[in-house]
Amino acid sequence: MRAIRLDELSSEQLSELDQLYHTSPDPRVRIRALMILLSAERHLVAAEIAALVRQHEETVRRWFARYAAEGICGLADAPRSGTPPKVTPAYRQRLLELVRRRPRALGLPFSSGPPLGWPTLWPRRQACA
Repeated sequence: MRAIRLDELSSEQLSELDQLYHTSPDPRVRIRALMILLSAERHLVAAEIAALVRQHEETVRRWFARYAAEGICGLADAPRSGTPPKVTPAYRQRLLELVRRRPRALGLPFSSGPPLGWPTLWPRRQACA
């Protein structure tokens, strides 16, 4: 295959990519931004970048094409079909708040032993006569 390179990027585009690389919580988006940065700043071709980021060369080429067509927004995952998530962002935030609190701060009764009424797992020994 012939070597593929991106066109020269402006300093603004490089700054956007660098910002995305350092702040994105999604590791896939960070790797995609890194692919574009390596091509623009180090003038590496797709095959060299593929070896560095441990992706297939065709994958790097696809992300080059998508970046060229859609810009920085093209580096994010496309919407997928399927059932929408059951957990809303508000529910997730509330859950994280509760999980990070100390158990006693929740105002619920806690004990150090098994709940009352639980059968014992091992029968008690009878005293020998």
